[in-house]
Amino acid sequence: MLNNVSVGRYFPIKSNIHEMNPLSKIICTTIFIISILIAQDFQAICILTLLVMVMIMNTNIPLTIYYQIIKNLKYFFLVVFLSSSIITLSFSAGLTILIDIVLIVLYLSILTLTTPQTEIVYGLEKLLWPLSYLGVKVNTLALNISLALRFIPTIIDESNYILKAEASRGIDYRVGVKTWCIAVKDMIKPAIMLSLKHLNDLKNSMVIRLFSIENKRTNFRINKWQIFDSYLLVIHIAIVIVIIMRGVIL
Repeated sequence: MLNNVSVGRYFPIKSNIHEMNPLSKIICTTIFIISILIAQDFQAICILTLLVMVMIMNTNIPLTIYYQIIKNLKYFFLVVFLSSSIITLSFSAGLTILIDIVLIVLYLSILTLTTPQTEIVYGLEKLLWPLSYLGVKVNTLALNISLALRFIPTIIDESNYILKAEASRGIDYRVGVKTWCIAVKDMIKPAIMLSLKHLNDLKNSMVIRLFSIENKRTNFRINKWQIFDSYLLVIHIAIVIVIIMRGVIL
């Protein structure tokens, strides 16, 4: 039911995207989301779709992984499409919003699949560093975001475990929607309890290792800004400028 969901998991493999500086990947992701939000015509969406396809090809990750992510979110996409079509009273507008959401999910998947969670924390700390002058604890914020990403696959694994346990006791999800809803309802509470147990174990392990969020932390891996980082960043900036200019002209 939730098998092979790869959201939040790092896929270790060699590629140009994997070797990028995590800061540049997060900046490119932010620019891409901004581009999606301001894109107003079909040509702009096609350009962004092409960009996502090129990025996916450069990750060297099997396309089946991305397909599985989209497949497991099909009900979410269906709800988004129906609700947006009803609100806007337009099939084309609903389809456009659906494509935008799918592209955002794919791009965020590229980020999580090619970047370890510790590197995401590093990139977020560097990106949000100016907020420290406003009194914001950037390292704490970045760590919380990283832990949230870390527990996405954990919650999915626990949910799978519970659903399989229910299936072994005779619950058939194919019988009907009512049975499926009952199984999901019975899954929520134990999944949350098991996730909280994992969170408590993580807290204890951090305490044992004398982890302190107040102390300055170093990185095992040296993240250098490479030519490919600048190249990809320039492409993203150029695309968002083109989209803004098209919006002004049109």
